[in-house]
Amino acid sequence: MVFDPPGSGPRSKADLGFDRADRRGRSLSLQTNDLRRERLGHICVVLTLIYATLFLWNLMTLEHSLQLVWATMALRLAFVVLLGLMLISPVPLTPKHVKWVELLLFGGLTLILSASQYVASRRLLLLSDEVMLVAFEKNGVLQMFTLMLLHGALVPNRPRQAAAVIVPMALLPAAALVMVMVSPECEEFYDSLKTTEQIGSNILFLVIGAGVSIYSAWMVNRLRRELHEAKKLGRYRLGAKIGSGGMGEVYLAEHEFLKRPCALKLIRSDVLDNPVAKARFELEVQSAARLSHPNTIEIYDYGHDDDGTFYYVMEYLKGMTLGQLVTRFGPMPAGRVIYLFRQICAGLAEAHAMGLIHRDLKPANIFVAVRGGETDVAKVLDFGLVKDSRSAIGPQLTADQSVSGTPQFMAPEQATGKRDLDARVDIYALGCVMYYSLSGRPPFNQSSAFEVMVAHVRDVVEPLSSRCPEIPADLEAAVMRCLSKAPDDRFLDVKALGRALAACSSAAEWDADAADRWWAGAAKSMRSSLVSDSSMPTI
Repeated sequence: MVFDPPGSGPRSKADLGFDRADRRGRSLSLQTNDLRRERLGHICVVLTLIYATLFLWNLMTLEHSLQLVWATMALRLAFVVLLGLMLISPVPLTPKHVKWVELLLFGGLTLILSASQYVASRRLLLLSDEVMLVAFEKNGVLQMFTLMLLHGALVPNRPRQAAAVIVPMALLPAAALVMVMVSPECEEFYDSLKTTEQIGSNILFLVIGAGVSIYSAWMVNRLRRELHEAKKLGRYRLGAKIGSGGMGEVYLAEHEFLKRPCALKLIRSDVLDNPVAKARFELEVQSAARLSHPNTIEIYDYGHDDDGTFYYVMEYLKGMTLGQLVTRFGPMPAGRVIYLFRQICAGLAEAHAMGLIHRDLKPANIFVAVRGGETDVAKVLDFGLVKDSRSAIGPQLTADQSVSGTPQFMAPEQATGKRDLDARVDIYALGCVMYYSLSGRPPFNQSSAFEVMVAHVRDVVEPLSSRCPEIPADLEAAVMRCLSKAPDDRFLDVKALGRALAACSSAAEWDADAADRWWAGAAKSMRSSLVSDSSMPTI
């Protein structure tokens, strides 16, 4: 979300980030559990066909003395079939389990192949079968080369992750070859077999294979990233990145047919890896979609792409967060604070009536928008920590952490990790945000998050008039009442807070005309700096 001065007209597709150059810089939403599991299943199918063919061929052609070879081939075949059945079965596997399957598959096959190479090579040295030894070692190196390529080209990993698996796959058989070279049996045939040169070439081939495989992983990862940046999610075409938050990144997007600009939020990969956080993301979407008040963010759509990328689509807002507004222009006048927070109270009233508690109200989650020809339209964003007090499901989604929220704007009962929270935690947070909006600083701003939370529980809030002496007494009284330690001492609900704000003497000092004049006057100084600013709002 960026600033567009009133009357600036529609922005071009290049401005919205839909041109090719702007798409190149965006990051790719990382692979999901289902994609990794699917790729590993395909690899198991391929290896099953390869090992079954080799097993039958070796069974018919190898001499009785090398029964170990086809025995280990049978072991590899059974190993791959077992893992393949696990991957294609309907049994749910967590991302951690799938990663362990990946390591078990490639690590187990590497161990089996290296051990069989070592034992069989020693056996062939004893038999003085020079031709068979050379062919057998080359065959093993070729199999390991193929295994490394399969991993690098098919398993969805970043290059560093791929290298962590591929490098040991090359080192282990290379170590087995070296152990053969230094064995007493090898010394007897050194001149005739030219063992050093032979094994050296095999090790070099393994190093080349590892390099090619890691390069393949890098190339495939880059191509997937470029494809992701050029593709659509559902019926939405992605544009430039405009924000990020606790659960994902936000991009400008455009509907394929409606051509309506919107904001599309992608869930982060680590959220997908955490079932509780993933459920919380879905709760955020479902909760926000239930709200229809004009002062809460509107949700258009929700879904996931073919590769498992979760997203939801919301309205595209022009303007800036309350935090950006105060940072750029300093504390706001009393009338404007009243004007904005009456809207916020109205939006939260609908959520609270549905049993939804936001729990993370802060300057970054309140947007001051220019919307539908109106200025200073307040919007409540980010229901990522919402709690449904009427549902038995909502509280379970916070069981993975005892304290949720932002310390500078957190109610005392929230800071102490109490579970039976109600809407009055949002009233306390609104008091903190109003305090910040009027003075430029939150009520408590100690050096650490823990100290801030302790202060909310224990310390008395410095009177707002000591920081801004010009504040009207009635507005100060309303803000300080919101900041009462005991929930019972605060306003009963946000509607009562809204009425108290409306009754303040400064309520008439700011209206729609004053907002229009402010935005028109600020447009000249803000047009270039805000559009190019990389400090985007947190959503």
